[in-house]
Amino acid sequence: MPSRLFKPAVILALLTLPVTLPAQTSSSEEERLQKLLTDSTQWYVPKTTVSIGFRLLTSGGNVRYGNLGRVDSGLEAVAPASAGVVTRIYNNGIVGADAVRASEKDANGNQIPPDVNGRYQTFGTTTAADGSTITVQTGDYRSYVAGLTRNWNYASADQVTADGRIGFSTYRATSNGGSAMKDTAGSGGVDFQVTRALGKFSSHTEWGLTAGIALNGINNKTSGTVVSTLHTNTDYYSLNGQPAPTAPYDSTTALTDFTNSQGTVFPSSLETSVPLAALPGSSTSSEVVGGTTVNGNWQIKGAYFLMRIGPSVRAQLTQRLGLSASLGVAGAYSGSTYSVIETFVAPDSNGVVISTPDPEKSSTSEFLTGYYADLNLDWAVSERTGFFGGLSAQQLGDYDQVLNGRTAHIDLGNSVGIRGGISIKF
Repeated sequence: MPSRLFKPAVILALLTLPVTLPAQTSSSEEERLQKLLTDSTQWYVPKTTVSIGFRLLTSGGNVRYGNLGRVDSGLEAVAPASAGVVTRIYNNGIVGADAVRASEKDANGNQIPPDVNGRYQTFGTTTAADGSTITVQTGDYRSYVAGLTRNWNYASADQVTADGRIGFSTYRATSNGGSAMKDTAGSGGVDFQVTRALGKFSSHTEWGLTAGIALNGINNKTSGTVVSTLHTNTDYYSLNGQPAPTAPYDSTTALTDFTNSQGTVFPSSLETSVPLAALPGSSTSSEVVGGTTVNGNWQIKGAYFLMRIGPSVRAQLTQRLGLSASLGVAGAYSGSTYSVIETFVAPDSNGVVISTPDPEKSSTSEFLTGYYADLNLDWAVSERTGFFGGLSAQQLGDYDQVLNGRTAHIDLGNSVGIRGGISIKF
C-alpha cells in the first residue's frame, strides 16, 4: 500500500473498532445462553418440597376402662356419738343440732319453762274494739329438750325400724372389677412435612429424606352399667316412744297455721315436729358384694403431637404427575384427660341418687414411639407449587391413666387414613 494511503486506513480502523467489538461479544453471549438452554444439566432444579395440609385417620386407637363403679358417699365423714351434739348429714337424711330459740327465751334470756305438754307459746299485743291494748297468743311451739332435736329430716319409711327407731345411712360403692372397652372414632388433624432430595436413581426417580409433624385429637367415650360392692354405715336414733312422722319428713315444714282464742289466724305458727334423739344410740356397718348397680359415663379426651422422619423415594410419572413414598420412625407426645361420672341409687332413700363429682377428672401425658408410612400422588400446577393427596399409616404404642382407682389403657395402635393439601418447591 502506498505510504500516502496507509495513514487514512489506520484512522478508519480505529474509528470502527468500538462498533465491531460489541457485535462480537453479543454473538458469543448468545451462543453461551443457547448452549445453557439446551443442556439440562445446567438448569436449577428445586431440591426441597414443603407440604401443608390435613390428615384424616379412620381410627384413633382404643381405650379399655377398668376398675369401674367407684362412687363415694359425697359427704364428709359423719361424727361419732362421742363428738356430742353436732349436725350429722347422711345420704338419706339429716340430724341437726338444736338449741333454745330466741322466741322461747324470757326478758332475761332464760328458757321459758315448757307447759305440761312440753310446749311453749308466743304472745303479742293488739288493739281491742274499745281502743285498749290487749295481749293475744300468736303461736304454739315444741319446747327445746336437752338430748333431743327438733331439726331433722328423713327420706323413706324403710328407715323406720320395728322397735321405733330411725336409721340414717351413708353409702358408697367400690369396684368389683367392672370394665368397658371402646374403639376411638376417626380423628382429623393438621399435617406439615418437608422433603429434601439428596440424589437420583435415574432421570425420573430420586431419593431423599422426609421429616414431618402432625397434630391429631383423641376423643373416646362410652357409657354403661357395672355391678359394684355396696358399703353401708347406719346410725340409729330413738323416737323416744313417739310414732315416726310420715316419710318423707322435714321438720322445717312441720308448721301449720295457728288460730288463737280470738279467731285470729297466724300462718305457720303451730309446730307439729316430732323430737328425735340428738345422738345415735347404736351404729352398724355392712358390705354386700354386687349389692348395687352403678351407671357410668367414661371419657378419654386429648390430642397427640406426631413427629416422623425417614427416607423417601419419588418417581416422576408424567410432566405434572409424581408418585412418592416414605417409611420411617415416629414419636408422639400424647396428653389426655380422664373424665368420669358414675351414679347409683341409694337404698332406703326414696330414690336419692349418689354421684361422683361432676365430673371427676385427671390428666396425664406420655411420649410414645412407633413407625409410619406414607404414599402420595402430587400434581404440579406450576414449576413451584402443586397439590398432593395420598394414604397415611402409623403404628404407635400405648399408655395407662388412673383416676381414683379406676384405670384407662389407651392404645393408639395401628391407624390408617388420608392426607392432602398443597406443596411448595424451592
